[in-house]
Amino acid sequence: MHDINELIENVRHNEQIALKFFEIERCILSIGRCDQFVSTLTREVQKQFNVPYVWVNLINEAPLSHLMEALEKSSDLRDRVLFTRRRAMIDIIKASSRTVLVNDDLSQCDEIIPSVYRDIISSVAISPLTIDGELVGLFCQADSDSTRYDAATKDTFLLDQLAIKISICLSNVTAREKLEYLATRDPLTGLLNRRQLELMLDREFARSQQQKRDLTVVFIDCDGFKSINDTLGHNCGDEVLEYIAKRLLKYVHKQGLAFRFAGDEFVFVTPGKSYDDALLIAESIHDYLQSNPLRYKSNHVPITISYGGASVMEDMPTNYKHLLKIADERLYSYKNNRKRSVPTKVFKFLNRMR
Repeated sequence: MHDINELIENVRHNEQIALKFFEIERCILSIGRCDQFVSTLTREVQKQFNVPYVWVNLINEAPLSHLMEALEKSSDLRDRVLFTRRRAMIDIIKASSRTVLVNDDLSQCDEIIPSVYRDIISSVAISPLTIDGELVGLFCQADSDSTRYDAATKDTFLLDQLAIKISICLSNVTAREKLEYLATRDPLTGLLNRRQLELMLDREFARSQQQKRDLTVVFIDCDGFKSINDTLGHNCGDEVLEYIAKRLLKYVHKQGLAFRFAGDEFVFVTPGKSYDDALLIAESIHDYLQSNPLRYKSNHVPITISYGGASVMEDMPTNYKHLLKIADERLYSYKNNRKRSVPTKVFKFLNRMR
């Protein structure tokens, strides 16, 4: 009788665990955004199983590289998502497709553990996540109790099943976000495209009018870009555009948004910033590029830019299209005033290459 009662109790216990796993699956199956997916998944596992530390490791390369920008921007996910080299993941799980439990010498796992947890946790469960059979991440649960995830006493079957469900959901979310990314981004530079610029400006212009706050746009283009393409080839031209885009993102990242407008023209928008503040950003980008030529093959290709801006408070435009038009006109005025001086460095270099 004692054995039967114990068996019944075990069945009930397993049913409760299964219900908790089902609840986690129910919460994550319909999510379409990766940030919401990671946030919901980690919080639900913490809540359902009382796990103190839960996070997701994702590879910092294709097919997940397009997720990095959005996930790294989210302060809510700072300790819940970590981008890690695929090689570091493989070194830990080896060729295993099952959950690995570690409660001894956790220093071997340092690269996949958020730095704030390294001196706290004493055991960790590491479940591989795959898309199309390829390792793309790890789902990690940890505790300060060294016996929580002990390979000698714990079975990983349910954790393995959960990892499979997470992998399926991650694949779906990634596919959706990839489509959205491709629809909103310039494929060469990764910057937001012109359509997104117009949508954003339409919204921000209305908000600027309602809240009586400034809104500034700045056009940037590359001096002598056609000559660079004609002399050094389109591959070099592409690298020039990518180089400018990376610098643009670095300077604008926390203050606004950057877009590729067309050809060698870029735009950045700074809601709430004054005209003078925005021009300081443009000048900083200009100064950096002028001091740091692009390394292309065996050459150092000099790059200079022209820029022109406009703001709601400074110029009183009638709509966002008028705001863009003013900024564009100032860009060309700036270029015309500098044709004989600043781009000379670029053209002298190109003449030597011909």
